[in-house]
Amino acid sequence: MAAWGYESWFISARDPAGQRGLWIRHTRHRPRHGQPSAALWCTVARPGLSEPLVVIKQVFTAMPAGAAAGPDRFVGEAAMSGQAASWDLTVTDGGQPLRHLRPAALYRAPLPRTKLEAAVPHGVVSGAMQVSGSPMTVSGWRGTVGHNWGSEHADSWAWLHADGFGGRPGDWLELVLARVRAGRALLPWTAFGALSLDGERLPLGGLGRAATVSAGPARLAATLPARGGRLKLTVTADPGEAAVLTYADPAGGTRVVSHSALAGAVLTLRRPGGNRDLAADLCAYEYGTAHAAPGTEPRPLPSE
Repeated sequence: MAAWGYESWFISARDPAGQRGLWIRHTRHRPRHGQPSAALWCTVARPGLSEPLVVIKQVFTAMPAGAAAGPDRFVGEAAMSGQAASWDLTVTDGGQPLRHLRPAALYRAPLPRTKLEAAVPHGVVSGAMQVSGSPMTVSGWRGTVGHNWGSEHADSWAWLHADGFGGRPGDWLELVLARVRAGRALLPWTAFGALSLDGERLPLGGLGRAATVSAGPARLAATLPARGGRLKLTVTADPGEAAVLTYADPAGGTRVVSHSALAGAVLTLRRPGGNRDLAADLCAYEYGTAHAAPGTEPRPLPSE
């Protein structure tokens, strides 16, 4: 991390039946003005239970000695308001990392101020968790490991990871769409990511390649360039099952974030040889913005 900025490692995974989802973040935050801190976040979605959504965040002056986050393993524990969670998760069969930004020179450029990569674009997550006093076994869940860092969050963004296209566990979609500021100007939506089908990884979006985007906490509709064609997608999320949070921005201010661990997605890949329609059984969707988002009220969580 530079003199001021943030770094986040996160893991997002869903069980094969689509009944449970987890989202865990290990973050370091060094504001332009103020003291540095670290935080461990744990969100577990379990629709249909008496406590369908658990959100726990604990802030530390430095990352706890026993915590670990990376492409192969996540270990940590956090407590908040009488609730506690712990996790020891391993990630296997991850495949080649995905660096979203294209061209690669964007990782060295001033913009965007957030850099990101999927250290594991699509892997198998297994291990043990303890959530609100109850053990939870994670076995053979499909998920992704992400790594973000930078000096400022985007003005607005949408991120999603989807898989389970027609019972094909090896197919996946990893995508981020963002609007960033250059001075006072708010730039158009830009998409970066990849769609993996039948072992072929298709780059999506890229700098200077126009994307049509309508994004909000409960729905995303987008059309964007894909190798040899275009991808049209729609994501829907239940606002009642979303974790609505606040991210502190190193440059000052905050972003309101709505994260749905169990959303749904439908896609149409249009290529000269014909169209291909896909429906994702398992999808995580996140929408973040610096602007007012009607119908979203962030949870009162500890601040960095």
